[in-house]
Amino acid sequence: MEEVQLIKERIKKIPKQKIFSIESICADYSIKTVKFVLRHLIKKQEIGVISHDLYFRPGKSRYFPGCPIPPWTDKIIKAVSKKTGEIISVHPAVALNQIGLSTQVPAREIYYTTGRSRYIKINGENRIKLVHVSPRKIVMPNTVTCHVVTALWYEGKRYLKPRIIKKLHGRLEDKYFNEVLMHLDKMPGWMRKVFVRYQNMQPDDPELQEDPDEHWQG
Repeated sequence: MEEVQLIKERIKKIPKQKIFSIESICADYSIKTVKFVLRHLIKKQEIGVISHDLYFRPGKSRYFPGCPIPPWTDKIIKAVSKKTGEIISVHPAVALNQIGLSTQVPAREIYYTTGRSRYIKINGENRIKLVHVSPRKIVMPNTVTCHVVTALWYEGKRYLKPRIIKKLHGRLEDKYFNEVLMHLDKMPGWMRKVFVRYQNMQPDDPELQEDPDEHWQG
């Protein structure tokens, strides 16, 4: 019983909304006892569960005292990625919104992953959707360049025209657009060609005029 109490006290010292793994505790105590304590604390809602044997101390809401608050999604994504070794990055539907090419936002949190497609569960509920994609489609994860390449790859060759690059240029600060230009080698050939073409066009080129009827998948 002394070991049980020591484990409980150690877990209570973990900051709220911080994610931890069972291995971080088992280093000093038996795994059987640690699992016993975790099950007990889960029932009492003193800790929450994420997929892949990850746990967290929930935060508390002043407005909804009975609803434990999990960590922010980006922290969960980083923890899962570190645990599994897969690369997880923003989904193109989200990337399109973040770089200003679409006003739509997915109703469900969704990400690309080099691992298998699945849901990340939080306290047993499907909360974050992961969609498998080829590693070559996730370049420079979690950068503006990644967002741009991911979004444009999703839309495809048919949709990418110089006027879209112009629109993108207008949405991004110069330093971010220049960052994208510095990494044209990370793009597939068809995408890179449009960027190069845009750079060599005159501002009054008819192909740079916006099309009000242009439709984006995102």
